[in-house]
Amino acid sequence: MAIQLNDRDHLIFSLIDEHKVLLEKHISFFISAGDAKPVLIRDRLRKLFYLDYLLCERHRDTLPWWTTPTKPLVYTLSHMSRGIVGAAESELDLTDADIQRHFLEVANLRMLFLVDEKEGKISDVTWKTCASGNVDAKVSFTRNGLKHKVGIINHPSADHETLLNKLESALAEEDVDTVFVVSRDEAHQTALQKCVHTHMKESLLTGRIAFATHQEMYKSGVVKCRFQNVEMRPAAVFVDMITEAKTCSFNLRPQIATA
Repeated sequence: MAIQLNDRDHLIFSLIDEHKVLLEKHISFFISAGDAKPVLIRDRLRKLFYLDYLLCERHRDTLPWWTTPTKPLVYTLSHMSRGIVGAAESELDLTDADIQRHFLEVANLRMLFLVDEKEGKISDVTWKTCASGNVDAKVSFTRNGLKHKVGIINHPSADHETLLNKLESALAEEDVDTVFVVSRDEAHQTALQKCVHTHMKESLLTGRIAFATHQEMYKSGVVKCRFQNVEMRPAAVFVDMITEAKTCSFNLRPQIATA
């Protein structure tokens, strides 16, 4: 049974192509970012799956930020929909749980920026997912009249040479003023901070690097997140930064649990 593809279907294909893998909540939220509430697209996603436009499977591992007992459904593009949007076949194994988790975490971070925009904390959010390069994404936004241009590196390796090359190259780009390094847990974040502090101690670039965990960002959002610098001290990413972050309401942000 054929269906007439509409503009929203093409947008769904483009979003999945950009992020490689997405959950239903991601797709719904990205499509309705400027609306009062997320659109309901479950039935449409199921139909696109049944007609072989999308591939769908349950994520194999437990995700600490996923709070329902059933593991989430992960959507990827099929060969047919790749042809529709002109997307090349992925060189990565998108069925691999670790690869999926990385891409889902990046999508979560995009959602947090959109939540802060919806709540009026920031404005003019522009997001670009980077398939290759030094960062996983670039995002620009305005906070109290000031333009911020941020590169995001999600849970990078603690190998100092690779990490430092990524940071130095990213901060040399015109569209990146600051790099947010987001880790899955505090132990990994501490290892990264020590690595950068040891090997970039004399560099002026260290003042343009901020660290946070996914747990902290899910709890507080972007603006109120308690970022740290390379010396494991609070980093005032925003001039009017509030020390005591309040939990904001978005149902993908988890109840805080030990990583």
